[in-house]
Amino acid sequence: MSRDLVYVSPIPWRGLHQRPQHMALALAAGRRVLFVEPRTLHAPPPPPDGLDGGAPTLAFLALPVLPVNARQPLLRALARLGGQVALLRDGLARRQGLLLRGKLAALGFREPLLLFGHPELADLREILPGAPVAYDHMDDVLAFGRTPAVLRHALRALVREAALLSASSAHLAEQLRALGGREPLLVGNGVEFARFAAEPPPPAPAALAALPRPRCLYVGSVAEWFDLELLFAVARALPAASFPVIGPLRPALAPRLQGAPPNCHFLGARPYAELPAWLRHADAGLIPFRRTPLTAGVDPVKLYEYLAAGLPVLATPFSAALEAAAAAGAVCLAEGAEAFATALRALLASPPPAERGLHALAAPRSWDRQLAPLLGALDAL
Repeated sequence: MSRDLVYVSPIPWRGLHQRPQHMALALAAGRRVLFVEPRTLHAPPPPPDGLDGGAPTLAFLALPVLPVNARQPLLRALARLGGQVALLRDGLARRQGLLLRGKLAALGFREPLLLFGHPELADLREILPGAPVAYDHMDDVLAFGRTPAVLRHALRALVREAALLSASSAHLAEQLRALGGREPLLVGNGVEFARFAAEPPPPAPAALAALPRPRCLYVGSVAEWFDLELLFAVARALPAASFPVIGPLRPALAPRLQGAPPNCHFLGARPYAELPAWLRHADAGLIPFRRTPLTAGVDPVKLYEYLAAGLPVLATPFSAALEAAAAAGAVCLAEGAEAFATALRALLASPPPAERGLHALAAPRSWDRQLAPLLGALDAL
């Protein structure tokens, strides 16, 4: 078994199932892993060690953090002000260190590796001086609204100190180079292909089965980068189609749903295990994102999940990763409501064959294959 590892995740285990959960499970297949998550206001607590879809070698720890990315603007502003108060910041760091030391002692971790998925808790390096440090750049963390200066400094220091760097897209890899880091591994996102392509497909969820076809589905967060106005305009242009949206909604965006056409259905977040049932009974997968500094670096996991489920995909051209996928025939790109609606009509009228086309594009993107170079590099530290 490989060396123990502490993975400091950017998101909670029971949040939306994304790259961090897949990475932790892959790591735990060959070593003991402590999954350290930020304790947020809206996520449930982590599961008991080794449970909840984890592995016997996967343990969990939630650490208190200032909610600088809270959904409520006032709370977010107060948290960022609090982060500038040395007494509060230092007290929180001491509490985090105490909790981590206790968990490491309970698990018997002696000389673990440290893998960070976000710079917010980068000071945890001081708890394990001399431990090899790695950093996985999953998102442009500096593009999430107004970023505190302390986080910018933490990111630069972490990147320059890390013995191993990885990035989920070429755009993010270039950011790491610009920050003065060593040459990063390009570790694009992937998919549990067998889960989403399994035959026979699971039954359609009742809430989806009640909607008329064609069903043009989106799975993921509805946040500032999601183009609600584009979705509404396209839904009005295709009144006979249904547009189910599966995922959490930022509270600040809730008032804008009052303008939603009747064929848009915001159905809330669903467990990851249920996603194949939703995707397998839809007719198209949508990614209607705005082009922003944040989305410019995104390699969307949902793209590969849509493809594995046999869905033709229509997206806006918000990132280089999407443009590369379009060049490979994996996704159709359209910008603006009229062009998007026209492209969606064409996609629904003549979808590509799943077995020969869409599945073939998704199958090489298994998480095991995508993460193998990173796991090998960690073993070499």
